[in-house]
This record gives sequence, structure tokens and C-alpha cells, in this order.
Amino acid sequence: MRRLAGVMAVAGAFLVTVADPALAADDVKAAFPDVEVPVGGTSIDPLGPSLWSTIGPTRLTGVKVSYELSGVDGVRIAPSDIGGGECETPSSTRVVCTDPRGLSFEGETVEQYLPVTVSAAKTATPGDSGTVTITFSADGLTPITGESEVRVVGDRPNLPVTGPSAWMTGAIGLLLVGAGAAGVLAARRPREDRAAA
Repeated sequence: MRRLAGVMAVAGAFLVTVADPALAADDVKAAFPDVEVPVGGTSIDPLGPSLWSTIGPTRLTGVKVSYELSGVDGVRIAPSDIGGGECETPSSTRVVCTDPRGLSFEGETVEQYLPVTVSAAKTATPGDSGTVTITFSADGLTPITGESEVRVVGDRPNLPVTGPSAWMTGAIGLLLVGAGAAGVLAARRPREDRAAA
């Protein structure tokens, strides 16, 4: 009976090991993009790490992303509404977010995971830059730390245009291109008809 119990204990330990293998340091990779933030405004894209698995489909638990902003005046970070996680904000330069759902990789890169928004006060100085130190961690995974640069810019024309005005500009551009193409075709047809005659 003792021998049977020992065999069952070993089998149980084996199953636990197979179901929840330890992750190596290189099993998950991360990239840390930079952002630009306009004076008196908020960066168009939220700031967050891009993550991918090097071992195929993987599920992580106990995931956490922490942010620490330094080196620039008049800039603050805050949890983003699109993150979907649970965040704490100890200060305007520090945010820590967790994800009770866990993180699953299905072969694609997960971009801007548990992100923060970056905003600059009207007193911020264009050209100033700072650093956001980002640390991604999960159960059984060696924490991954990187840095993203935050640069203050003078006005929004330096940033990509979005929203209704961008749609209107794009539509006008397409109409002009279409009109130009029609004009070229109309100019070519008489020449082609004379050549055929």
C-alpha cells in the first residue's frame, strides 16, 4: 500500500510538471516603443510593451506590468481605458497594472499590453525627453525590463492626424487622385483611336 501511494505521488508530481512547465528567460520576448506627447495634450497611442512567445501558444498567469517615469518635467502617466487590467497609481510617475484574466499567446504579437496614457502639461518644454522604465513579469518567468523614450513636442501637426478631419482629408485626396486618373485616360483615348484608324 505504501509503494502504491508512492507511485501515485510521483505520478501526480509528473502531471503537475507537465501541466505547468517552468519558462526559460527567452520564452517570452518584449519590445518597448517610444512615444511623442504634445504640450498640453496626450499622446495619440498609449504606451505599453509589445510581447510575443518564442515557443508557440503559451498561457501566462500572475502577469504584471509596472511603469516608472523619470527625467522630464510636466509629464505624467496614468492607466489607459483600453488596458482591461487592474491598475494602481502610487504617483503621477508610477503605475502598476495586473491582469486577473492571464495572458494567452496564440502565435501573434500582443501589442500595447496593459498600457498607460502619457500626457504633458502646458508648462512642459518642447524638446524635453524622459524615460519610462517598464517591467513585465509573470508566474515562473524571469522579469523583462526595458525602457521607452517619452519626447515632448511643440504641437500636434508633428503627430499623425486622426479623427473626422483625417477622414475628410483622405476622402478629398482620393477624389483628386480619381479625377486625375480619369483625365489621363480621356487624353489617351483620342490618340489611341487615331492610331487605330
